[in-house]
Amino acid sequence: MRRPGPVGGLVALLLLALASGFLWWRTRPADTAIATTPELGVGYYAEDARVSITDEDGELVVRIGARSAVQEPTDGGVNLQGVTIDYDPKADLPWTLTASEGRIRAGVKMVELSGDVVATTREADGPAATIRTDFLEFDPDTSIAATDRSVVVEYAGSTVRAVGLRAALREDRLELLTDVTGRYEQ
Repeated sequence: MRRPGPVGGLVALLLLALASGFLWWRTRPADTAIATTPELGVGYYAEDARVSITDEDGELVVRIGARSAVQEPTDGGVNLQGVTIDYDPKADLPWTLTASEGRIRAGVKMVELSGDVVATTREADGPAATIRTDFLEFDPDTSIAATDRSVVVEYAGSTVRAVGLRAALREDRLELLTDVTGRYEQ
């Protein structure tokens, strides 16, 4: 029997390597390529973003503003920086909510505010109320702001501390949930 020469052996080895590589490629898991390839989605970035929400009669009720708004392509949520929300119904007590940051999750109308959250009234003929916390959720449809975190409420020289708050802005009603303590001025 005749042995292949060095060139013939190299060709046979090369063909064997190509065949095994082809077989490996055909039998590898299908998700290997997907897992290693980043998927790019469509998103947007806006500076000085403004959104206005009206009632059934077309009257302006809520204005949401942000220094910047960035949609995350991975989950569709929108991250906000420098957030201001003006709740200004035509006949009720107006409020302004501000925060360092905000988030609107995809498919949810709730605005999550975080970082130095301050909610204040702009009542012209009475003392202002100010609420301070580090996290607050605001639902523009129901005009309800809520948190389960520590809050400080300042009103007419009085200060009240609590854990948890539910503020029905449309009804001008604040509900402190637990651990309520305060100092009242008369």
